[in-house]
Amino acid sequence: MTTPWTIPSDMWAGQTVAILGAGPDMTAELAETARGYRTIAVNRAVKFAPWADMFVALDPHHPFWEDAAHFNGMRICGVECELDALYPGMMYETVQYQPGHRIQIRNNALAAIRIAALAGTSKIILLGFDPERYEEIHAHTGFYGLVAGLEQITAELRGKGIEVERIDSPAQFPGTRPARRSDLVDVATFPQVQP
Repeated sequence: MTTPWTIPSDMWAGQTVAILGAGPDMTAELAETARGYRTIAVNRAVKFAPWADMFVALDPHHPFWEDAAHFNGMRICGVECELDALYPGMMYETVQYQPGHRIQIRNNALAAIRIAALAGTSKIILLGFDPERYEEIHAHTGFYGLVAGLEQITAELRGKGIEVERIDSPAQFPGTRPARRSDLVDVATFPQVQP
C-alpha cells in the first residue's frame, strides 16, 4: 500500500542529484557516471541503476515496476495504490505550451526533477533524457509538452539558483543516439498534435 509522503526540504540539501532518464541514450555505462551522487532512476532506467537512491514511476500499472521488484531505495508512485511505495501527490506540471495555451502534464522525468528540487538539491544532472524523441514517438497519442516543460522547469530552477546540467546530446555522446524519424524523413510530413 502506498504511503502518503511529503518531500523533506532538507533531504538532499546542497547535494548534487543525478536523474537517470528513460531516453534511448540511457545505458549502464551512462548510469555508472552517476555513482557518487544522489541518484533518481526514472522508469526503465532502474534496470541500469539498481543501486539508485530513488525510483520514480508514476503509473502503478506499468511494467517498469517489475524491473523495480527488488529495488531497495525509495520507490515513488504517482497514485495511491497497492504498491509498496511513497505517494507524494499527483505531480502535475503546468506548461506554457504556446502563447495563450497552458497545459497540465504528468511526466516521470519532470516529477523526478521536481522531487530533487523540493528535496533541497543545489545541482541536478540530467542523464539519458531525450524529450524530443519522446514527443516524436508520442505525437499520435496526444501526449505533448515535455520539451516545453523541461525548458520551463530548467529555467525556473536556474532562476532559484539550482544548477541544471543536461548530458545526452550527440555532441557529448557521439554515435550512441538512435536515429530519429526526423533524421530519416521530412518532419513537415509528420502529423502534428493540435493543442
